[in-house]
Amino acid sequence: MHQAGVSALTQLLQYPPPEEDHRPLPCSCGHSAHYKELRSKTLLTVLGAVQLTRPYYLCAHCATGQYPVDVELGIAGLESSPGVRRMEAVVGGEMPFALGCEPMKVLAGLDIPAKAVERAAEAIGAQIARRDEHEIARAKQLVLPLVSKQNIPEMYVLMDGVQVPVVPAETEGRTGRAEDQRARTRECELGCVFTQTCVDHEGWAIRDSDSTTYVGAIETAEEFGFRLYSEAWRRGWEWAKLKVVIGTGGR
Repeated sequence: MHQAGVSALTQLLQYPPPEEDHRPLPCSCGHSAHYKELRSKTLLTVLGAVQLTRPYYLCAHCATGQYPVDVELGIAGLESSPGVRRMEAVVGGEMPFALGCEPMKVLAGLDIPAKAVERAAEAIGAQIARRDEHEIARAKQLVLPLVSKQNIPEMYVLMDGVQVPVVPAETEGRTGRAEDQRARTRECELGCVFTQTCVDHEGWAIRDSDSTTYVGAIETAEEFGFRLYSEAWRRGWEWAKLKVVIGTGGR
């Protein structure tokens, strides 16, 4: 079935030359790029490796080439489809990169090197980080997103931190916890947000099933506070009748 899918997808990915009136395209340099030829590349998809053939445009002024189809498909400068990259990011987030190759092969039939899993996981992680940084910056300015009204009897926010050992490159320019010693650790923060709407037969609070979301980062407690607050707000903090915050009591 995968082989049949690869064959069908390859046929769909054979793009014809553009019409005469679509042969020039705007170039970032301000001039125009013109259609030059059809070019092919191998693309790894969730079905397997397929051959993509699409128009190539070249700007005579700055010698910059472009593939509009690659941009449309989300594969510009990449050798794998968005579906494969999502799969790589999932296994890369759950286990060491080298171990992630086996599930990709067993479950999807894809023979992928550990470096590809690492690149995909880190690229999507960077996208998530940029999105989070944008939301945190807005929270610092009190420009918080609108959250629809919810009925939340109780919301809990838990937080804690721990020093984790890191390689020397990650502590460059940082002072150690002991005087005149270089830093050997970084502060790792973890927080979670969940709701509670019922108690057990003895009256003890029961966390609502599947209501917990987590945030974590290697950063200072001051920086992490904005991250955790942004998550609590997204979950409906302003609508909670009772707000419970639990920490270790550290400064």
